[in-house]
Amino acid sequence: MKKLGILTLITTILMSSTFVYADDIPMSNIKQLSLDLAITEAIKNSNDIKTSDLDIEIKEIELDQAKRNEKKYKDLDYSLGTIEGFQLDSNMLSKKAKYALEEEKIKKDYKIENLKYNVTKYYYLTLQARDYLNVANSNLENIKRNRDEAKKKFNLGMTSKSDVIMAEISLDEAKSSVEKAKLNFEKALRALNITLNYPLDTRFKFTSNFSEQSFNTDLNKDLEKAYEVRFDIVQLNHNYDLVKLDFETNSIKYPSNTYNYKYKERAVSKVGNILNDAKRGVEFDIRSKYDAIYNAKKQIDLSKSNVERAQEALRLRELAYNSGMGTLLEVKQATTQLYTAKVDVSRALSNYNLSILEYDKAVNIGTIK
Repeated sequence: MKKLGILTLITTILMSSTFVYADDIPMSNIKQLSLDLAITEAIKNSNDIKTSDLDIEIKEIELDQAKRNEKKYKDLDYSLGTIEGFQLDSNMLSKKAKYALEEEKIKKDYKIENLKYNVTKYYYLTLQARDYLNVANSNLENIKRNRDEAKKKFNLGMTSKSDVIMAEISLDEAKSSVEKAKLNFEKALRALNITLNYPLDTRFKFTSNFSEQSFNTDLNKDLEKAYEVRFDIVQLNHNYDLVKLDFETNSIKYPSNTYNYKYKERAVSKVGNILNDAKRGVEFDIRSKYDAIYNAKKQIDLSKSNVERAQEALRLRELAYNSGMGTLLEVKQATTQLYTAKVDVSRALSNYNLSILEYDKAVNIGTIK
């Protein structure tokens, strides 16, 4: 799948400024930030990840303790003849602790993937907000040009005063849009800084392009992989193994006509049914996210086409107005359509790239509650 720079047709407008919006900020106070570096910094600065490392260490201690207790029991060279003894003899304690350790490591991976997603999301949203600001400034320049043309025609007696008033109103609206875009940019920047665990007033020079990511995968292979590695499926498999082992150790003491045997036997069947239902849910989840990616890709193509059409429409409306064949209102409407079309491209690119991250997370991590 080919790469796409953020709207090739309007690169000179959207990418005209690599720096964040800021008034009189020295270069020494602006950090260079790529998307990869942002992800690395967020992981390094995350207290949640550090907590996960401690949780993993605790599970490792619990596993070592379980193995030690099982070894002490086996060194006795005789059986207690109890359920607890049978479970010690079958290494149930260490197996349970091992599964808990594996799940804790997957939880850490989930936190990392979730953090990657959030960093990417807010990095893109900040780029998107910057692009909105650039588009708003470009729109302001268009409106100023239209206002100046209206004044010129009024002075020559070629148009009415109402056109000049309408142009001034449009100019005020465009200025308001720029101020709103500045405010939205500052909000997006603060959200990115929070995710990176940086001071909220940190400024950046963004070095990663807002580009369309490639996506080429085998859905069926991804489904098979998800059945093996997703946390929710791994956890259910662990539960199934432990419940089954609990049933087997109990069945040594309790015959099939006892309540205990029947209860344990049905518990195994219950977990098995839950596991089968979960696999169907996983398939639905992944297929839905797969479809979402291709729908997002179509939105990119559509938004690019809309920009081309809007640019041509504005050109024709301006020509018509300048030759006395059109109205200023028509020019204003065409300008607004172009502004909206450009903004939609940034939004479509962001949604597409985030859809890919959602899909990858669904395949490799799944749901953790």
